[in-house]
Amino acid sequence: MARTRTIHVLVVALLAWVGISSGWPGPRMRVWERGVEQQLLLLRGARRPPGNVVLVAVDDATLQQGDWFEEEGRIPEWARGVGSLPWPRATYGMVAEKLLQAGASAVAVNVVFEGPSGKGAADDDALELRLRRYPGRVALAAEMLESNDAQGAGSLTFVRPERFLSAIGGTGALGLTNILAGTSSEASRHPEAYASGVLPARGAEGHSALSSTLLRLGGQRSRQDDRLSSLNFYGPEGSFRRLPAWEVLDPERWKNHPLRSSLAGSLVLLGPVVAQGADGYPTPFGSLSGLEVLATATANTLQGDGLQPWPRSAPARALLALVPMLIVLAAARRRSNLRGRLVLVALMLVLQATVVAVALQQANRWLPLLAPSSGLVLLGLLYGGDAYLREGQERRRLRRTFERYVAPGVVAEILSDPESAQGILRGRLLEVTVLMTDIKGFTVLTKQRSGEGQSELHVCQLNEYLAAMVEVVMDHGGTIDKFIGDAVMAVFGSPVSRGVAEEASQGVRCALAMRAALAGLNEDWARRGIATLDNGVGLASGQVMVGQIGSPKRMEFTVIGDTVNLAARLESVTRQVDASVLFDAATADLLAKDPALAVVSMGCQPVKSLGEVEVFTATAGQASR
Repeated sequence: MARTRTIHVLVVALLAWVGISSGWPGPRMRVWERGVEQQLLLLRGARRPPGNVVLVAVDDATLQQGDWFEEEGRIPEWARGVGSLPWPRATYGMVAEKLLQAGASAVAVNVVFEGPSGKGAADDDALELRLRRYPGRVALAAEMLESNDAQGAGSLTFVRPERFLSAIGGTGALGLTNILAGTSSEASRHPEAYASGVLPARGAEGHSALSSTLLRLGGQRSRQDDRLSSLNFYGPEGSFRRLPAWEVLDPERWKNHPLRSSLAGSLVLLGPVVAQGADGYPTPFGSLSGLEVLATATANTLQGDGLQPWPRSAPARALLALVPMLIVLAAARRRSNLRGRLVLVALMLVLQATVVAVALQQANRWLPLLAPSSGLVLLGLLYGGDAYLREGQERRRLRRTFERYVAPGVVAEILSDPESAQGILRGRLLEVTVLMTDIKGFTVLTKQRSGEGQSELHVCQLNEYLAAMVEVVMDHGGTIDKFIGDAVMAVFGSPVSRGVAEEASQGVRCALAMRAALAGLNEDWARRGIATLDNGVGLASGQVMVGQIGSPKRMEFTVIGDTVNLAARLESVTRQVDASVLFDAATADLLAKDPALAVVSMGCQPVKSLGEVEVFTATAGQASR
């Protein structure tokens, strides 16, 4: 009962832990859950991003192209200043114009044009001129800078391209480039979560993210609430269609470029790609540049495939996490064996992992996994520990039961298969040899010693005799069934059998060894001045019923049947013939293959309730092993 209560308490505690860890995870659990999520995303592999989101990158190839022209000493107009960063602002305007002319719906420039250009006023004028040609089709970047004042309070500074607001059609064409990068415990959030979620919560004016502004200018609508989503990355750096900026700038190259015709209706992100490696944004697929992250945000919004936890509320997630364990607990009530319960746990683990993987793959929803899976594993360990303790308790009970009857070696053999041991106790029919031995004239001796006040001597001598007889039985692999006063009943072939013939042979050998052991005892008693004893041994072979018999308060492992009665009556016949060991014809037949035993018929003798029965005795050069 105490162990059962302990198990129930542990199960309740485990359920509580799973629910709390899923609905309200602590810092360490968040880190582990994040690690599991990243591994599942890696197992899912890269995905194909939408083809209408295109990157035009100011990459190493573009910078090297500008350097090459400078080294040659003949720099075309489009290549002036492109060999190093920052680029002339007019060059960004030139690239954006070519992309829009090629059919792009909208272009977002991921560069914050703060203050006047370092290249001179003409640079700003050239960019403004191009922007005015395409009002409402170019999105410019803004940025929210955070800093701490002397009192430690955070302050926000909104940096935006004031010079070009009227050219692009007002603040509606601005977009924040701030990104909530992922950490060891949190996934990378959609930029809109910062722009219109975090900022208003901190008392600042809400703005749109650059990716959202690009979609709006391109006539696209969001298919999900980006403020609630995490970025669902498509793969490593370079997963999106990408053009080096110099290929757009070079007129000869651009005129015949194979991707030019495919830009119709596309959304283009333009900007430097220099924030990779250790300076990039961490993702399950490695470090990504800011431009690639913004492209991911744009594509997630466009397709509505951003990652979202489900359910969103903490109580609902806690309840969902408990469902697998509650199902296993309910099903396990009908399966008491350990194997069945562990199979249930394993099946539920597989089912849960499958459901989570399908939800992630098909619906982009992240269901609780780590805590409920850990709970199932711990539940399996709890079942295993309980079964181990139960098995130990049962083995100890069985050992205590069988050690009273059989040799330690036989006990070990029985306990090697506890289920078979239970079957032995429940009852079955076996072919055995039953041995019954009794001391001749013991009743008279008991009365005599009682009258002489020698009861203690009488008991001590009886115990010496019984101890010697038990040892002989054990040595021959027999089972002590019971003591009936001075009588000893032993069984050969129960609870385990070495073969019917072998058990009969060992039973007869045991009877002869008992006689030899008694002779040794008599010599010792004679030296000590104690009266000697004599005994008779009867054996019978046949079928008996074996099992635990008795009342719930007192059970006894024993054998019953006609074979038992015959062995007892043959022991009585030893008082009528000149032989101390007698056995029936069935036993004699089983001894036919034992050359070490010489079987001798004693003829037919009257046996109580059975009439005339042929009985046998045996002699051997060596009665025991």
